[in-house]
Amino acid sequence: MSALDLIATATASDETFAGRVMMIMFKVAQNVAAEDPATANHSERIAYAGLVIRGEEKPQLVSAHVISANATIAAAIESDPAALGANVPDGDIEFALASIWDARSLAFAAA
Repeated sequence: MSALDLIATATASDETFAGRVMMIMFKVAQNVAAEDPATANHSERIAYAGLVIRGEEKPQLVSAHVISANATIAAAIESDPAALGANVPDGDIEFALASIWDARSLAFAAA
């Protein structure tokens, strides 16, 4: 395992993985925008969704968070570093984004 392989995927000059993360960020943001207002941390989650929808989030940073927070994604990248994350299914990225949404929402709310 090499953190360099993970970094290369999150921040590579070939921004394909970060672009995929960005597109799926919009999907998750739309889902959050339509969620039940009784959802825990809803106001922070919706504020972060707005930030994403306005294009004010950095996909490469979110890509790094997705990779570091999800062992399945990290393992897929490590199994074929040259693929730069092309072997990571979109569903895994979406799951990881949904999993870290509260943490990112609360971090932005605290800023």
